[in-house]
Amino acid sequence: MGIPAGSSVNIAAPAKVNLFLEVLGRRRDGYHEIESVFQAISLFDLLSIETGRKRGVDISCNLEALETPENLAVRAARLFMDAAGLKCGVRIGLEKRIPVEAGLGGGSSDAAAVLVGLNRLAGAPFTNDALREMAGFLGSDVPFFIEGGTALARGRGEVLEHMDMPGELYFVVLYPGFGTATEEVYKNLNLKLTGQKRNAKVLWDLMRSGKLDAAGGEFFNRLEETAIGLDDRLGKLKLLMSGRTGEASVLVSGSGSSLFSAFADKDRALRASRALKATLPGERYFARSVARRAPAVHPKGDDGGDF
Repeated sequence: MGIPAGSSVNIAAPAKVNLFLEVLGRRRDGYHEIESVFQAISLFDLLSIETGRKRGVDISCNLEALETPENLAVRAARLFMDAAGLKCGVRIGLEKRIPVEAGLGGGSSDAAAVLVGLNRLAGAPFTNDALREMAGFLGSDVPFFIEGGTALARGRGEVLEHMDMPGELYFVVLYPGFGTATEEVYKNLNLKLTGQKRNAKVLWDLMRSGKLDAAGGEFFNRLEETAIGLDDRLGKLKLLMSGRTGEASVLVSGSGSSLFSAFADKDRALRASRALKATLPGERYFARSVARRAPAVHPKGDDGGDF
């Protein structure tokens, strides 16, 4: 197996929000057992992947701090090359648009995009199941981004049930300009004080049947209270944002720091977006739900911006 030098692919890596997130307990391997509903949204990092004769993996990025061998995208390339027995070099160009440490999964999505992109360039030697297994070595939510779309996640996030959601959701996302550390949020989560566990069944059934207005009443994030407790700026921003989004609930995404509201009605979402832009600090994004990643058909020179 090999990829000719100079082969390239461009691929978009979407952000995600957690429409539901319950933490069920701590596992023996140190991870937490979760149940979550992931939704990919139309806020993208953009990647270009090109092969060369010189071995190794190089990365260039518009954020210099991310030009490191420990970047998940670089680690993903090395993992794929080892698994595929490739001897070529890889150059990754990363245009970072998803804010970092924001609970939007940007780094994980970049890693998955590299796996998908290299798989295309190599002529698709690995199935999606094999890519998801590979992705699990890189992080708990990397497997989701192999396909993206809408998925119910269990285990530590790697056990996935995908859905082709009827209809669209529209999102107003606020990144407050500062990040939160996922490890710190989980470390400070007191599972003994969380009370009765919730499950995503009602939300999942509503979404699957296209009842997206009603689905909003079932959104939930177990990590939210802990994240706000670690940084009270999040709580203040949530209160301010709630006054501008109408009846739509405001949630922290993942472990934070981004906040979001979801709408089944595009006009309501646009009104909320304009209200936030006029009154709140930070970076505001308007996005829609995006479906699962389309499979590659033409591996050489393919443009993988397929959302």
